[in-house]
Amino acid sequence: MPNQRCDGMMKEQITGSDWRGRKAGRLVGALGLLLALALLAAVVLPAYAQDGEMPPALPHYFAGTVSSSDGPVSEGTAVEAFLDGVKKAEATVTAQSTYELLVPGEYSDEGKTVSFTVGGVQANQTAVWVSGQVDQNFDLTIASSDGSWWPFPFPRPSFCFIATAAYGTGTAEEINVLREFRDVVLLGSDLGGEFVCLYYRISPPIAGVIAQHDFLRTAVRVGFIDPIVAILDWSHALWSETD
Repeated sequence: MPNQRCDGMMKEQITGSDWRGRKAGRLVGALGLLLALALLAAVVLPAYAQDGEMPPALPHYFAGTVSSSDGPVSEGTAVEAFLDGVKKAEATVTAQSTYELLVPGEYSDEGKTVSFTVGGVQANQTAVWVSGQVDQNFDLTIASSDGSWWPFPFPRPSFCFIATAAYGTGTAEEINVLREFRDVVLLGSDLGGEFVCLYYRISPPIAGVIAQHDFLRTAVRVGFIDPIVAILDWSHALWSETD
């Protein structure tokens, strides 16, 4: 707590000129990105048009501040972006409590959800992925980062990071079973809620590794997730609210 108070006092002492300098720096970065996109449109896109091919999808750019209910977020804290539950980009919080992320994707990803974690804690903001979109004032906030952020004061994030990575999609029927079990059983008790909190913290980086290797995706899906889903399906009448 003393460190948090000190951090808060130091942040309050930032001068107006420092604040304007940070805003100017972010503006320069955004303008640089827009210039690069304009150059791409002027040089690269016509070449694809002549070949009759679609140009590659552009990353979705996010930038803004990072904060928590505890106060400032420490410099160097990891900020991760997940597209439909699969990790796509990572950055670190700057000394000015800001971040920048380029989230890659394909045209087929347009309309899918981008979620964020800060220090392993789910941020309360999500976005819709759009090729070439620039969101330079996309501020991220989290609840307490010390483990006392239950119950959630914001919409619950996607639960099945690992399952999504294993199946390659967040809409598989098996994942719906897992989500239902989360909502009906796990979130109905304090112990289950603590387990969900722990899962939110540790699963995104694991899912990121699984998503990059076909062998791991198959092994996790066949050897771990499918058996769990089979058991939940078999016992559905025992724990479901609708049966």
